[in-house]
Amino acid sequence: GLEKHVPVIERTSSGIKVKIGSVPHPMEEAHYIEWVEVLADDEAYRRFFKPGEKPEAEFAVTAEKIEAREYCSIHGLWKTP
Repeated sequence: GLEKHVPVIERTSSGIKVKIGSVPHPMEEAHYIEWVEVLADDEAYRRFFKPGEKPEAEFAVTAEKIEAREYCSIHGLWKTP
């Protein structure tokens, strides 16, 4: 479902935090979030994950227009609405 795959962007004092899903996504060997990418104005930032890690990342970006997308090893590419 959507609640485990759509990235959630939170503004922080130093930039943004991206969590994968309003309900945390499983991070198992065969089913996990491979990476999260932030598109901030004309720049892209990507963080790769390993199974067992928490599926969230912080980025020091302060762009006006920010989108996020993530790739699930089983369910493919998802992005913010």
